[in-house]
Amino acid sequence: MSNPFWDYSLAVYALDEVASTCLTLQDTFGLDVNLLLYAAWMARMDQPLSAEHVAGVETVVVDWRDQVVKPLRDLRRQLQAYPPAAGVCNEIKTLELRAEQQQQDMMFIYFQHTLGSPRTLQPLRQNLVLVAQFACPEEAGWEPFIERLVTLFPL
Repeated sequence: MSNPFWDYSLAVYALDEVASTCLTLQDTFGLDVNLLLYAAWMARMDQPLSAEHVAGVETVVVDWRDQVVKPLRDLRRQLQAYPPAAGVCNEIKTLELRAEQQQQDMMFIYFQHTLGSPRTLQPLRQNLVLVAQFACPEEAGWEPFIERLVTLFPL
Protein backbone atom coordinates (compact mmCIF):
# COMPACT_ATOMS: atom_id res chain seq x y z
CA MET A 1 0.00 0.00 0.00
CA SER A 2 1.31 3.42 -0.90
CA ASN A 3 1.26 5.60 2.19
CA PRO A 4 2.39 9.24 1.90
CA PHE A 5 2.11 9.57 5.69
CA TRP A 6 4.75 6.84 6.12
CA ASP A 7 6.98 8.51 3.52
CA TYR A 8 6.63 11.85 5.32
CA SER A 9 7.37 10.24 8.68
CA LEU A 10 10.57 8.60 7.46
CA ALA A 11 11.77 11.90 6.00
CA VAL A 12 11.05 14.12 9.02
CA TYR A 13 12.09 11.57 11.64
CA ALA A 14 15.57 11.62 10.10
CA LEU A 15 15.89 15.39 10.60
CA ASP A 16 18.15 16.68 13.38
CA GLU A 17 16.54 16.47 16.82
CA VAL A 18 13.13 15.29 15.61
CA ALA A 19 13.66 11.69 16.76
CA SER A 20 15.18 12.66 20.11
CA THR A 21 12.43 15.20 20.85
CA CYS A 22 9.67 12.77 19.85
CA LEU A 23 11.23 10.01 21.96
CA THR A 24 11.48 12.34 24.96
CA LEU A 25 7.76 13.07 24.61
CA GLN A 26 7.06 9.34 24.29
CA ASP A 27 9.24 8.17 27.17
CA THR A 28 8.53 11.03 29.57
CA PHE A 29 4.89 11.84 28.88
CA GLY A 30 3.52 8.77 27.10
CA LEU A 31 2.81 10.48 23.77
CA ASP A 32 2.62 8.25 20.71
CA VAL A 33 5.37 9.22 18.25
CA ASN A 34 3.19 8.11 15.34
CA LEU A 35 0.40 10.39 16.53
CA LEU A 36 2.85 13.32 16.77
CA LEU A 37 4.03 12.59 13.23
CA TYR A 38 0.41 12.32 12.10
CA ALA A 39 -0.36 15.73 13.62
CA ALA A 40 2.61 17.23 11.77
CA TRP A 41 1.69 15.53 8.50
CA MET A 42 -1.87 16.81 8.77
CA ALA A 43 -0.55 20.32 9.49
CA ARG A 44 1.65 20.14 6.43
CA MET A 45 -1.55 19.72 4.43
CA ASP A 46 -3.15 22.60 6.39
CA GLN A 47 -5.51 20.11 8.03
CA PRO A 48 -6.34 20.96 11.65
CA LEU A 49 -7.05 18.11 14.01
CA SER A 50 -10.09 18.03 16.23
CA ALA A 51 -10.39 16.22 19.55
CA GLU A 52 -12.84 13.84 17.84
CA HIS A 53 -10.39 13.06 15.06
CA VAL A 54 -7.54 12.36 17.51
CA ALA A 55 -9.86 10.13 19.55
CA GLY A 56 -10.91 8.32 16.37
CA VAL A 57 -7.33 7.66 15.29
CA GLU A 58 -6.52 6.49 18.82
CA THR A 59 -9.43 4.05 18.75
CA VAL A 60 -8.15 2.58 15.50
CA VAL A 61 -4.57 2.01 16.72
CA VAL A 62 -4.67 1.58 20.51
CA ASP A 63 -4.88 -2.22 20.55
CA TRP A 64 -2.20 -2.63 17.87
CA ARG A 65 0.12 -0.20 19.64
CA ASP A 66 -0.43 -1.74 23.09
CA GLN A 67 -0.37 -5.40 22.02
CA VAL A 68 2.30 -5.30 19.29
CA VAL A 69 4.38 -2.12 19.05
CA LYS A 70 5.00 -1.48 22.75
CA PRO A 71 5.93 -5.08 23.63
CA LEU A 72 8.40 -5.18 20.73
CA ARG A 73 9.89 -1.83 21.87
CA ASP A 74 10.14 -3.03 25.46
CA LEU A 75 11.83 -6.27 24.45
CA ARG A 76 14.27 -4.47 22.16
CA ARG A 77 15.21 -2.03 24.92
CA GLN A 78 15.63 -4.86 27.40
CA LEU A 79 17.94 -6.74 25.04
CA GLN A 80 20.04 -3.64 24.32
CA ALA A 81 21.53 -4.04 27.79
CA TYR A 82 22.68 -7.56 26.92
CA PRO A 83 25.49 -7.37 24.30
CA PRO A 84 25.34 -11.05 23.26
CA ALA A 85 21.79 -10.41 22.04
CA ALA A 86 22.81 -7.70 19.53
CA GLY A 87 21.73 -9.74 16.49
CA VAL A 88 18.36 -10.61 17.99
CA CYS A 89 17.94 -7.00 19.10
CA ASN A 90 18.46 -5.83 15.50
CA GLU A 91 15.87 -8.31 14.25
CA ILE A 92 13.38 -7.10 16.85
CA LYS A 93 14.11 -3.51 15.82
CA THR A 94 13.21 -4.45 12.24
CA LEU A 95 9.96 -6.04 13.44
CA GLU A 96 9.21 -2.99 15.59
CA LEU A 97 9.66 -0.72 12.58
CA ARG A 98 7.36 -2.93 10.51
CA ALA A 99 4.78 -2.78 13.31
CA GLU A 100 5.09 1.03 13.38
CA GLN A 101 4.54 1.08 9.63
CA GLN A 102 1.43 -1.08 10.03
CA GLN A 103 0.16 1.36 12.66
CA GLN A 104 0.71 4.23 10.26
CA ASP A 105 -1.09 2.32 7.51
CA MET A 106 -4.09 2.02 9.85
CA MET A 107 -3.89 5.76 10.58
CA PHE A 108 -3.68 6.60 6.88
CA ILE A 109 -6.76 4.50 6.12
CA TYR A 110 -8.59 6.36 8.89
CA PHE A 111 -7.46 9.66 7.35
CA GLN A 112 -8.76 8.60 3.93
CA HIS A 113 -12.19 7.88 5.39
CA THR A 114 -12.39 11.22 7.18
CA LEU A 115 -11.37 13.61 4.41
CA GLY A 116 -13.16 16.88 4.13
CA SER A 117 -12.01 18.86 7.16
CA PRO A 118 -11.78 22.58 6.50
CA ARG A 119 -8.23 23.73 5.92
CA THR A 120 -6.46 26.08 8.30
CA LEU A 121 -3.25 27.90 7.60
CA GLN A 122 -0.35 26.36 9.53
CA PRO A 123 -2.11 24.37 12.27
CA LEU A 124 1.09 22.58 13.39
CA ARG A 125 1.28 23.95 16.95
CA GLN A 126 -2.47 23.46 17.41
CA ASN A 127 -2.28 19.85 16.18
CA LEU A 128 0.71 18.93 18.33
CA VAL A 129 -0.78 20.52 21.45
CA LEU A 130 -4.03 18.64 20.87
CA VAL A 131 -2.14 15.33 20.69
CA ALA A 132 -0.21 16.14 23.87
CA GLN A 133 -3.35 17.18 25.72
CA PHE A 134 -5.07 14.00 24.59
CA ALA A 135 -2.21 11.79 25.80
CA CYS A 136 -1.66 13.49 29.15
CA PRO A 137 -4.41 15.95 30.05
CA GLU A 138 -3.20 16.39 33.63
CA GLU A 139 0.41 17.24 32.74
CA ALA A 140 1.84 20.25 30.94
CA GLY A 141 5.59 19.61 31.19
CA TRP A 142 5.54 18.59 27.53
CA GLU A 143 5.10 22.19 26.36
CA PRO A 144 8.79 23.02 25.71
CA PHE A 145 9.19 19.80 23.72
CA ILE A 146 6.12 20.58 21.62
CA GLU A 147 7.49 24.07 20.97
CA ARG A 148 10.78 22.46 19.91
CA LEU A 149 8.97 20.17 17.49
CA VAL A 150 7.17 23.17 16.00
CA THR A 151 10.57 24.55 15.01
CA LEU A 152 11.85 21.19 13.76
CA PHE A 153 9.02 19.96 11.53
CA PRO A 154 9.14 21.42 8.02
CA LEU A 155 5.95 22.93 6.69
